[in-house]
Amino acid sequence: MGEYLPFEFTPEIIDKFREEKLIPVHFYNKDGQILIYKKEDATEAEINRVLRFVEQGIYYNTDDTDVLGLGKKEESTTEEGLSDVKLLSENHAEELSKDTAELFNTLKRSTITSVHAKRSSDQLNQLFSDFESQPDAMNGLVNIIELMAGGDAGADVELAVKRTVVAMAMKTRGMKATTHRDKQKMQDMVNVLMMSALLCDIGCAKMNMPTGDSLTGKEMEYVRNHPLMSYMMLAHERTIDARVKRNILCHHRPLRTDPQTNNYPPLKGLLARLTLMEQKYRDDPSKAAVAQDVREQIALLKTDLPFDEDANIIAIASEFASLTSKTAWRPAFSPDRAIRMIINNSFFTYTDRVLREFLDHVSMSLNDNEKVLAEGDYIIVASRDSGGKPFFEVCQITAANRYQSKPGIDRFATIYPDIETSPKLRFGSFNLERLRPDPRYAHFELSKDDSRHIVYAVDPDYDPKLYERLSELTASRKRPGAAAEETNR
Repeated sequence: MGEYLPFEFTPEIIDKFREEKLIPVHFYNKDGQILIYKKEDATEAEINRVLRFVEQGIYYNTDDTDVLGLGKKEESTTEEGLSDVKLLSENHAEELSKDTAELFNTLKRSTITSVHAKRSSDQLNQLFSDFESQPDAMNGLVNIIELMAGGDAGADVELAVKRTVVAMAMKTRGMKATTHRDKQKMQDMVNVLMMSALLCDIGCAKMNMPTGDSLTGKEMEYVRNHPLMSYMMLAHERTIDARVKRNILCHHRPLRTDPQTNNYPPLKGLLARLTLMEQKYRDDPSKAAVAQDVREQIALLKTDLPFDEDANIIAIASEFASLTSKTAWRPAFSPDRAIRMIINNSFFTYTDRVLREFLDHVSMSLNDNEKVLAEGDYIIVASRDSGGKPFFEVCQITAANRYQSKPGIDRFATIYPDIETSPKLRFGSFNLERLRPDPRYAHFELSKDDSRHIVYAVDPDYDPKLYERLSELTASRKRPGAAAEETNR
């Protein structure tokens, strides 16, 4: 009898179920009780029912590993070593920056055409082919920060290029790690993502975007219009894939639900605005293409997916690109600091899966192969009680490798964060008065424990009081006689 392990759905798996009209195995809860029975000739509704269990956790029996194709990993996915090979050339950065600048300048004066769209698509396909075909594609350096640092691209171009390259690396490596063998389908899916990443913020050029590191509520509401504005600049062009347009509408909607997340715009509000737009244009012959496109996007937005993988990837790539770029009000952060900030912003913003894939597949290669999370570091992990309520545990890393989301950890306290709500949800500070030490020092290997997820990396330079208090707690454990005291407890 096999054991029960968490099963992670991907868009490829969902598409395969739908194409074959098949639920190939039973799926279970963590206690081994069947949630979904395997089914031949499965209907769309039955497959969608599987997806509704994803948020609460869905498991498979390891006896079904081969049926699900999970036992056929590519040899490269077990590669522990990292390569110092730089996967991007100056030519890659220069060409992508030049073409992007030309496209963005055109969009400031007129609308996108099929010629523009095809040229961008062909250029991105070539970049992907050059990247994916290299022997070190899975473990070489994604050196886009270094390449862009010496260029003179405008801020919008720099962000778009960085975002597109990071998104490409995440998608490509993620698909290779799940043994995706259909190269043509893989190229199609990566191209859709790259086009989405390149174009998702073009609406900002038509807006008077506020500047500064602290936005008012009114300014934030204005900023949150840019996904819809970006979509409207492309809606008329039927040669642009509908999936690209959906990604653009959703690239700040990486989580499925709106309450207690940083999703924007809210799904109900987005659907309402698109519906009004369709009603406005439906009887105007000159806007027939736009009206038809809006109807298609409304239908896509209502599709029940377990997660929007592309939206998650674009969102996290956007944040990395922004943090590592200089602005009028702050210098660029280092890749190491940017990655830590992404971790610390993740709880209300990204799915656990996309953060894991970012940390495991690209974080070190964006950081000159330097670990972001190392032995001895303090982290905070989130877990949930039987009622689904989150709680937070303070841990110290005991062992870490290139897979940054899966270290060995010792838990030594629980903690209660103060949560800020404006201009977005985030951990504001941690209440040291309510820090509760746990002398048992339970050990967990996150590579084998899916119930805990890293949500905060404690930095001594940015969290000095918290770091000092945690150091005191762990130092007391190491003092002479502490081991004997623990043994006697």
